[in-house]
Amino acid sequence: MGSLKNMFEKKVDERQELELLKVEHIGFWSVYWMLLASVLIQGIFMNKGVAEVLPEFIVFMIACVIIIVGCARKGLWSYQSRKVPGVKSYLLYSGITGVVAGLFFGIVNTMKWTEGDIQTIIISVICHMIGFFAVTFVAFLIVGSIAKKREAKLAEMDCEEDD
Repeated sequence: MGSLKNMFEKKVDERQELELLKVEHIGFWSVYWMLLASVLIQGIFMNKGVAEVLPEFIVFMIACVIIIVGCARKGLWSYQSRKVPGVKSYLLYSGITGVVAGLFFGIVNTMKWTEGDIQTIIISVICHMIGFFAVTFVAFLIVGSIAKKREAKLAEMDCEEDD
């Protein structure tokens, strides 16, 4: 039992720990984006069925949930902002997501299932844009409000410790 405890005992200093965290950060995000690319390429361009892409999609979604829950619990949003952004930012982020994802999925899905009728493509793109915008905006509102509450609670705890 003693050797098991020694095996998991931390033996690095603070600088080495920061370096390890940087390596893990790069490794995680590399795997995250490669999983997303793999799911998109297999599902859209290689016409693989849902059953073939499902395991990778599940792993990708687990990573998404872990990041979202972890950041919200710590009252964090991103490296680029000290505070959780507001509704204007959510509208901007959702708008960008709606346009990019709506164009991509609207065109790809329509080309896959129809002969490419321009009116059908336009309707599909608009529907996809609206859908992606709505889903991401609601997600930003929910996660943002949770992160703001947590951020306020952590700040309050810090003030109490200073007294």
